[in-house]
Amino acid sequence: MQLSPRLLKIASLVPKCHTIADVGTDHGYIPLVCIDRGIASHAIAMDINPMPLKRAKDNFVKHGYMHQAQFRLSDGLAQLKSGEADVIVIAGMGGPLICDIIKNGAHAIDDNTLLLLQPMIAPIELRSFLFANGYRVCDEYVVREDNKYYNIMAVRKGEAQPTDELIYIGANLAANSTDTIGDYLDYKIRVCQGIIEGHSRSACPDAEAIEKFSHELAIYQSCKKELTK
Repeated sequence: MQLSPRLLKIASLVPKCHTIADVGTDHGYIPLVCIDRGIASHAIAMDINPMPLKRAKDNFVKHGYMHQAQFRLSDGLAQLKSGEADVIVIAGMGGPLICDIIKNGAHAIDDNTLLLLQPMIAPIELRSFLFANGYRVCDEYVVREDNKYYNIMAVRKGEAQPTDELIYIGANLAANSTDTIGDYLDYKIRVCQGIIEGHSRSACPDAEAIEKFSHELAIYQSCKKELTK
């Protein structure tokens, strides 16, 4: 089974565990790989729609692992009990939706649960939500796939003091993603510069937006400077 770089990285971050739960499982690739490699003993694949759940089930049948999996039609974490999964993967959806899933599914997350989160958009908003709601981002990784960058966060319950670097860049990102961090920061710098220039050329410049993205730009530039020392 050939996984994309994004999914392969997520799967590589799953520690040896009894049960992995995958929210929005689609084809069920991540839990399937974890079962196949002996990383997890049991998988709970969940999706809000029946068709993705059927695809996941078909893949487990094909590889002979049906006896190690459950398939649940679930809106987020609604059908997962407290402590039922050691690792919960929530990947391939927007940051705001991941925030809602965690907020509404807090009953399923205990002090020992590892969350592996991969937002398609709005990673800054997701980090801010986590810090404000009693979670800490232990580590973060960035993967490049098809000329896009994807943030992957390893998260546990616990208080943390958020700094600008933690909110805008991520925990230990430079150390964890040495092969992509430079290009990633260059990309973020270009995006901020483009937004600032666009607002500045406007007939009615948005001063608040310019200030916001100028602050963000300075953080990326500072981190980039540290890398080149």
